[in-house]
Amino acid sequence: VDPMIAIQSDNLFDRMTKVRQQVLKVPLFRIDEYNQQFGRQEDWPGERSDVLSKADPELNDVIHRAVNQIPMFTGLKFNCFVHYRGADAKDWIHTDVEPLAGIIYINPTNVESGTRLYNDKDCVTDIKYVQNRLIMYSGGYPHQGYGHFGSSKEQGRLTVNLFLDMTDAESQ
Repeated sequence: VDPMIAIQSDNLFDRMTKVRQQVLKVPLFRIDEYNQQFGRQEDWPGERSDVLSKADPELNDVIHRAVNQIPMFTGLKFNCFVHYRGADAKDWIHTDVEPLAGIIYINPTNVESGTRLYNDKDCVTDIKYVQNRLIMYSGGYPHQGYGHFGSSKEQGRLTVNLFLDMTDAESQ
């Protein structure tokens, strides 16, 4: 596993209100709709968008410009998705197949929510849901979202999820 556990960057976007308005316009799908529409076999709680490079290329570019301002992420490409998890969503400890994953918290701060990273079964890092906060972590680290809230994407746990795009790396 990569020695990096997590990097946190606050105030990612200069114009958070505008970014949030754009994120809220992206269509979301329940898991059954998503898998059927996009020919996938994924498993996650809540609702998720198609990859933003297709669903909203302009928003995808805004996200990449902001993330690429962080020196260690300059030049990296990510597959980005909008993800909503309401109060009824059940999450579980899991890992991602990509070596680098991230989350941007979009809606107003809720410190009863966040993301936990685990070492075996013990929580080693607890990052609170603070609006306009980016966290990046090694995808191989066990992690779990918690404290899902709200009953709509406008007032619930709304994130942009990022996964390192491995297509360029695989072709080299």
